[in-house]
Amino acid sequence: MIDVLLVHDDVERCASIRTAIKSNPELNLISETQTGREGLFAAATMLTGHPRMLIVRLNLGDMTGFDFINQVRQKASDIYIIPALEGTEGGQVWQNLLQLELRDVLVGPIPPPEIAKILATASPRAQEQFDQNRAPASIEGEAFVISVVGARGGLGKSVVATNMASAIAKLSDSVTLLDFSLNSGDFAVMLDDVPRNNIMDAVQQGGALDAEYLNNTLAPHPRLRFRYLASPNQDFDASGFDYNVASAIVQATRSLSQYIIVDTGIALAGPTIAAIDNSDIVFLVTSRDVARLLSAKSLIKYLKNDRQLTNQKLKVLVNEAEIGAEISETEIESLLEHPVAAYLPCNAGPVTFSINSGAPIVIAEPHHPVSVVLNKLAELSFYRWQEKPQEDAKTTKKGLMAKTSQRVSVK
Repeated sequence: MIDVLLVHDDVERCASIRTAIKSNPELNLISETQTGREGLFAAATMLTGHPRMLIVRLNLGDMTGFDFINQVRQKASDIYIIPALEGTEGGQVWQNLLQLELRDVLVGPIPPPEIAKILATASPRAQEQFDQNRAPASIEGEAFVISVVGARGGLGKSVVATNMASAIAKLSDSVTLLDFSLNSGDFAVMLDDVPRNNIMDAVQQGGALDAEYLNNTLAPHPRLRFRYLASPNQDFDASGFDYNVASAIVQATRSLSQYIIVDTGIALAGPTIAAIDNSDIVFLVTSRDVARLLSAKSLIKYLKNDRQLTNQKLKVLVNEAEIGAEISETEIESLLEHPVAAYLPCNAGPVTFSINSGAPIVIAEPHHPVSVVLNKLAELSFYRWQEKPQEDAKTTKKGLMAKTSQRVSVK
């Protein structure tokens, strides 16, 4: 699958290009913008795990197409670029296209079938360019386990966990989501799916649980490209779900999946502590209000002192969906005595809609400010929080920590 970004401000030509893209099952139009500035932001926030194609009008209103192309190439050399011309350009424009080695071009108002032919020719070249520039993916070796925890309920842990799994699944075909929250029905709503098996099927195996049984129990999501085990949709007896059983589930899953995301429940419950002890990265979700920050501070202290978590392993996320008194980022870090990895923007409406519609926001609205942050966190997790690709990691850190009207700024 090749992700396509369209930067064009002519309504009729955009409609033709969209029709051509939809006719090719290998292409996925993920974003469409009308200005160069918006296009640069969209290009900067495209996920980097698979081939990307950019169709851009040379006659943009706010900048020249060549300036736009040069800026994209400086930051994302793997994106395959297709210029869209008016059909009245002179020889100098074509000379510039040759110098930039832009081989596929859309010229003038051509019908969708003709555009489709050009895109079909460009697709293998986009794949080839992606392969040549691809950064080493950290998907070999042992599995990578991510736990999402919180000192209190109602912080959005399940939203973070389900979206993290959905976003990483766009980069890897080996992702598993485990529900240790013990909240019946949450995943059924958020993922719009009611699987035959659930987490209690694994719990009931107790010490007899093995990877073969778990492999047959994990439910493949019909659309989101990962497997998962949710809590049952009805009341259930969780008395047998203790630290040892939870550890056995995580360890068995390690042999089945490269990326494992665990949604947890009560902070000091056995399954939560087991998930933390077996994780490579722990996302601790809190909010801006002082009461929850103090609870988070207490949990951070416990995790560092009693569970021996390092600053590198413990990543604090501040969910701004419920902002009370404005507390600065500096004050938050001072109170927590721990750095904040990212702030989730205050956009409760779209997130709530995504929950109720059963479509994770990173899938339904990949360029929404909340999705931008979650997608970048997923991308960092895909690379296992290493400095590869180095330029992307530096840019991401700026984007996640920037304080702007959208709480994110990717340059």
